[in-house]
Formats: sequence, structure tokens, C-alpha cells
Amino acid sequence: MSFEWVRTKSWILAACWAATAFAQLPEDVARLAAQREQLRHAVGRVRTPEQRTVLLEQLSRVQWALLCDPRWTEEKVPHQVAPGDTLSRIARRYRTTSELLVKSNRIRGDRLNVGDILWVPTGTVELVVDKSANTLTVFRNGKFFCQYRVATGVNNCTPVGEFTITERVERPTWWRPEDNRPIPYGDPEHELGTHWLAWSLKGFGIHGTNKPESIGTQASRGCVRMRNEDVAEVFALAPVGTRVRVVESSEPGGTLGTVGSSQGPPS
Repeated sequence: MSFEWVRTKSWILAACWAATAFAQLPEDVARLAAQREQLRHAVGRVRTPEQRTVLLEQLSRVQWALLCDPRWTEEKVPHQVAPGDTLSRIARRYRTTSELLVKSNRIRGDRLNVGDILWVPTGTVELVVDKSANTLTVFRNGKFFCQYRVATGVNNCTPVGEFTITERVERPTWWRPEDNRPIPYGDPEHELGTHWLAWSLKGFGIHGTNKPESIGTQASRGCVRMRNEDVAEVFALAPVGTRVRVVESSEPGGTLGTVGSSQGPPS
């Protein structure tokens, strides 16, 4: 039996299992869920790093779409809004972020109605920065969630190790290292972009950029630099206390780890 036949059969089995498992979901959500399962199976079977990168980009988009759909309740718990509840208070209770509550429930504005049900994403988030590939990979509950291209430190100066997120700032002030001058957000000389996620190692963190052309290279002073639209997503996913691992990896395409659950048809 040829390898191609085995791979094709596995794809068919995955599609059939997903169609059955998600039959009770709205059609558009079920379609996304089935696509996610097919992509998870496909990632482990591609032959080149380039193919895997394409599949991971597709998987990232699908998983974000599911997370941001309140009809998709996997790894979420219901919370009934009580008097006095605010987004920040609910976020602290469940160790998530108010930004993710807004995204995952499609909330407009800050007002919550008493009695409404919010679906709150639960579990752990971990960020893994691969210096050799210049990628940042997000894991939710130990499984691959999404991956971004980033810039790391020039001359390999981004420190390797394990850190935690200690501070989250939107529209941060940048203290320019050369003269310790505060550069406010919006100033043409401001280099931190739209968001700042400080690490437990003083002076280092993850931030946006005014130099998107540098993404994918070693270009920063040691921090992890992201496109502004990408760092906004990571900002929503990562509350204070989130673990950050920076690794030197020679694995093509970046650190991957576990793509998804082992449920489904055998490969």
C-alpha cells in the first residue's frame, strides 16, 4: 500500500470523524471545526517546512475564528453577568484578559447587561519564541494555537530562558535607551508600537513596531518585535503571569510541539 494512499485515507477518516463530531453545531461553525481537524492531521504529514508554514498559517486563522465565535464553546465556561460585574473583574476571576472576553463574545462597548451569558476562554497560555526561526508560537492548554513572524535581537542578543508577563500596556510610552527620554505613543520617534508586554527580566518584552519591514530578522535591541496587528492578538491572549519561553531552535519552521488533541480517527 503506497504512502499516498495511506495519507489520503487518513484525510478521509479525519473528515468523516469531524463531520460526525460537529453535527450539532451551526453549519458555518461546524465547517470551521471540521477544517481545523483536517489541518491538524495534515500538519504532521507534510514533507517540507514551507508546506507546514502554509498549513500553520491556515490553522492559526481557523482557530482564531473559532475562539472569537460565541457559538463555539470548546475550552470555554459560561459566566452569567451579575450586578457589579465588569469586563476587567470577570477577566481577573478567570485569569484571562478583558480584550479576549470582548473578542470571544463579540461585545460592543464596555456595558454588560445583568443576566447575560458570556463564554469565557479557560486554561493556560504559553508563548514560545524561536530565535533561529524568528517566530512566536502561542499554545493554549498545551496545544498549538497560532504562530507569528517576529523580529528578535540583533547579533542574537535576545536572552534565552523562561520568563513571565509582568505588565501589559496599551499605547505605551517608550523610554529611549540612549538618553532615557520618554517618547509618548504617537510620536514619530516612538518604536514600541501599539502594545507592550513586559517580561520578568527587566528591560525586555514583546511589543509592536514602527518598522514592520524588520519582521523576520534579527533587528531589535533584544526585545521581541511584532507587527502591530499581531501583537494586539497576543496582548488579548496573554494575561499577566503568562509564561514565556525563549529558545534557540534549529527546527525548520519554528517550534511546534503539540498541534491538537489525539482524538479522532487513527492515522
